[in-house]
Amino acid sequence: MGSGLNLVRSRSPVPTTVMIMKISRWAMALFFVAAVEADGRIKACEEAPPPNSAISSPIQEQQAVNRSSTVVFEAGVDGYPHIRIPSILALENGDLLAFAEARQGGDHARNDIVLKRSFDRGRTWAPLQLIDDQGGDSLNDPLPVEVRFGPHAGRGYMTYMSFPEGCHTDCVEAGYGHRSSRNWLVWSDDRGATWTKPMEVTRTFRKEATNYAGSPGVGIQLERGPHRGRLVFPQRQGPIDAMKAYAVYSDDGGDTWHRGEPAANPPGPATADEISMLELEDGSILLNCRAHNGGPKRRLRSRSTDGGASFERLEVDDGLISPHCMGSIVMHQATDRDFEASRILYCGPWREEGRSEGAFVTSGDGGRTWGPPTMLVPGGFAYSQMVVLEPGGEIGLFYEADGYRTMRFLRFDPGTVKAGDRVK
Repeated sequence: MGSGLNLVRSRSPVPTTVMIMKISRWAMALFFVAAVEADGRIKACEEAPPPNSAISSPIQEQQAVNRSSTVVFEAGVDGYPHIRIPSILALENGDLLAFAEARQGGDHARNDIVLKRSFDRGRTWAPLQLIDDQGGDSLNDPLPVEVRFGPHAGRGYMTYMSFPEGCHTDCVEAGYGHRSSRNWLVWSDDRGATWTKPMEVTRTFRKEATNYAGSPGVGIQLERGPHRGRLVFPQRQGPIDAMKAYAVYSDDGGDTWHRGEPAANPPGPATADEISMLELEDGSILLNCRAHNGGPKRRLRSRSTDGGASFERLEVDDGLISPHCMGSIVMHQATDRDFEASRILYCGPWREEGRSEGAFVTSGDGGRTWGPPTMLVPGGFAYSQMVVLEPGGEIGLFYEADGYRTMRFLRFDPGTVKAGDRVK
């Protein structure tokens, strides 16, 4: 693959750092959430149901981490009326790359893929960069990964999918024709300053019999076992009512890619949706994903022991509550990296109905069981993605807030968070 670097375009000044108010409208005894239509319009506000009380370890009521957040993207700024779908990558040198869909309306409204970079651990953000704009077609689900070692070390890849104008997951055709979805790959060799022209990788990333493939989130590079060095992108394939999770992977630093076999869905109506993956200490891959198609208000999980070439059948993770929303898992610390205990984190909305109450939970046994939740963001909290800023230390959280009007970045240390801390 050639380089073909072309400069991205900058649009806006660095946004101002803001602090969340100590007592906000989200932190009242009654929560009010704004329902959002598929095209991005806000419906009338309605009273949200009370916090779920069926979980054995409920959140300490309306408590939050004593941390500040920064606004990374804001609707109505940079020429885009809507901004959604967070994806964030922490580079080896400490830079942060925050990707999003810049939208004219809903999920399929001529979306562009955009980026902002931070050079100070998320305190400030550089001007917006336009990665790809395909006119009337909609670009969706940015998914980056960094090559930390091996061929092309230091390179960052980002994949995403496109839909023909006026069509999305429920009407796009199977096959590789004009009315089908397409998959794209770009890369950067200068820490996100410039990116290549898009390369189409549709025939590698999805089967002809499916009508779309992709997932928001981040990819991983395996560090252990026989597949050390492998780059892995989580994917889910259509159709919309029968989605399945799988991986696309590369063993040569991204020069060539291979499509793995999908995991079977669990018994019942639930199917796989937006996927998060991490590498466990034994070199296997833990898959954690949103349940779709009327499944339980819990996350689904699976495992791969062959580097993502195949996955075990998905099962319901009863320890992770979710209102059918994107969430993420990360390996915070591992025993084979000089820590006394392993710690995996999951973060997402911690309620069965409504996207609110952003909380994290931890697991010390490879994601089999989870501890009690700790609230980070009371009130509105939708799609989110975590990133490890320091193993065993700070975590970065990139999330949708304020009724989808902003995308914010929050830093916190899971080892020092205490019940009763509040967001300022």
